[in-house]
Amino acid sequence: MKNIVLLGGSNSVMVNGLQKGLREYANVTNLALGGTTSIQNLYELYRPKNQEAIKNADLIITESNINDIDHHLCKYKQFSLDNIFEELFYLYTKLYLLHKPICIIILPLYYDNYRVINNMHRFLANYYGFNIVDVNHYYEENSLVEFGKKFSYHQMNVVSRNIGKGIAKNIDKFKASDKVIENIYLPEFKVLTPQDMKRFGDFKIFNPKNSVFNEVVYRLEVDNYLSFKGYEEYRIIGIHSWNLNKNGDAMRGFYSAADNGRSALVSIYDMFNSNLGTIETPTFNIFCHIKNEINITSNLIVKSNKDNFSITESHMFSWIPPNDTTLPYFDLIAFFLCKPNPKMKLFDLSIIPSDMEIEIDKDIDRSYLIPNLVFFKDSMEFIDEYIGHLYPNITKHIDSVLTPQIINKTKSELTPPAPKPTPQPTPQELEIKSLKEALSKKEKDISSLEINYQKALNTKNHLSYKLGQALIKANKNWYKGGYIKFIFEVMRIKKEHRK
Repeated sequence: MKNIVLLGGSNSVMVNGLQKGLREYANVTNLALGGTTSIQNLYELYRPKNQEAIKNADLIITESNINDIDHHLCKYKQFSLDNIFEELFYLYTKLYLLHKPICIIILPLYYDNYRVINNMHRFLANYYGFNIVDVNHYYEENSLVEFGKKFSYHQMNVVSRNIGKGIAKNIDKFKASDKVIENIYLPEFKVLTPQDMKRFGDFKIFNPKNSVFNEVVYRLEVDNYLSFKGYEEYRIIGIHSWNLNKNGDAMRGFYSAADNGRSALVSIYDMFNSNLGTIETPTFNIFCHIKNEINITSNLIVKSNKDNFSITESHMFSWIPPNDTTLPYFDLIAFFLCKPNPKMKLFDLSIIPSDMEIEIDKDIDRSYLIPNLVFFKDSMEFIDEYIGHLYPNITKHIDSVLTPQIINKTKSELTPPAPKPTPQPTPQELEIKSLKEALSKKEKDISSLEINYQKALNTKNHLSYKLGQALIKANKNWYKGGYIKFIFEVMRIKKEHRK
């Protein structure tokens, strides 16, 4: 099997979505993380632990347009279009320098300035010669925009999964760029972990992991801190954290509170207590872009916010739900550093149109691999997920209201009417009857089996039997949407029976 490295946001993290489809035909190293912009994709490309997977990749996939749009939309911590374009330029330039087949996925989301942000991706894909799968364009071209709006940030798993299948199954169609671009001057980027920094005081070290993530976390508390000495030419552009429970366990839910807080604060300041930045991040694995420029000096240190400095910036999710308490510690994975390159020149944002869609070069357009929604929209899998999304309480309604009605109705059809009461026989009569039955049992065994077999064949053709079997199957598969499928199965059975 070929090897795929997947970069992206929550659409790539979702268990039954894009990554599941890719895994049917390829080995997948998933480096995606929800709630982050394209800078997290860039950060993963520089992490030492990912270098072997990147080196062996037959295809690198990246999707970040939805998160880019979302961060631009967020009024609490709004990213400007210039910020987003600069980050994308860094990411796409680094991908070009890897000399690997690259696939850019543009997913559908229809909020403010979505067109200009999607055009940034299209422009850079054309410029560097990257393969592109443009789902947003597919939706617009096939009048599916209103359908896509129903699902907002996360399209249906069945759709994303089939897109993944199409990409992985046709991996040989994705070629490395043949563009020759000279004089590329990227900044120097570096991932800096607490292990590489000068540490003062004792540190608790944790290793939170689950089916998706596996990280090493250093806990900053009131009596310890880290020094940036030795990295004076860099500036801090991002921080990766995973704030855990007091005992080091990870939260169970995306927005769950820790033992005594919903977020954590970390302060970066020099030894003279001049606060350069106090960053707030939520209680789950997250990468936070640092907008305010923080240049590293020999006196710069980082520690938990014991001095109660004012927050200079927060991750957009740290205030959901309302942030009324903070942890007395901060769990740090790494900083992302950048050393500017004076020779580097960014594209001017004015070249990106906001009123029309940039056309993708035909030789890199792989959007034909998007499955035809009309082809599988009538499948039970599609119907189950569609109904479950639009009516999330339908399963509860079926369980509490419809299921008892269906069971009672089916029982009434399966159970014959109760016979009229007959006079009870005397004990003597019962004994005589029992003896007669015992004497004739052997003679009746063979004929009884034949008769029962014929009755069973006849019973299977009864409407009540078919309904009962369908109900049993639905009950066994309730967790897979069995009851929803049962409704459609009843319609099919009745139609067949009438024929």
